[in-house]
Amino acid sequence: MMVVGLGQAGISCLKGNAGLFSWVDLRNHLSSNTFTAEMELWKKILHEAGLNISPGASCHCTEPGWFRICFANMSEETLKVSMERMKAFLHKQ
Repeated sequence: MMVVGLGQAGISCLKGNAGLFSWVDLRNHLSSNTFTAEMELWKKILHEAGLNISPGASCHCTEPGWFRICFANMSEETLKVSMERMKAFLHKQ
């Protein structure tokens, strides 16, 4: 459900077969290809969309622009709202 929702927003994810989170590719939404730009995007998503996703740098990702979205312990309705917020945020960018 989350991968489909993100796909509808134009965001690709790494393929997986199980887990509590997904790696999403937001490199195209960075102002530059740096971890500083990644942190700027994270702050915008946090404050403007009200979503707290993990920037890749906090998980030792070696390439800026990858974010980890955790969907553990989340109801289907909450997940739908989250995907709507992310889609709306990205369409404003």
